[in-house]
Amino acid sequence: MKVYIAFLVQLVLWSVFYIAEWFSTKDHVEYKWIMFALFFYLSFLVAGKIVQSRKLTLFITSSSLCCFFAFKVLFEGVLQLI
Repeated sequence: MKVYIAFLVQLVLWSVFYIAEWFSTKDHVEYKWIMFALFFYLSFLVAGKIVQSRKLTLFITSSSLCCFFAFKVLFEGVLQLI
């Protein structure tokens, strides 16, 4: 159950990252990478507090990131069709 909660919390954090990235359309690429690193670290810390295992935290963080980007690409593709 802790893994599921950490996964959902991280998806919320990645959604906040997407909104922040959307608001910063005129920023340089370097600033977006810094923002990505900060959100990655924040999501890693949050999952680490919930799960209490480094390997599992890294696995959850990477899988939530992959799922988020897959959903992002899927929904942007669907919006292109509409």
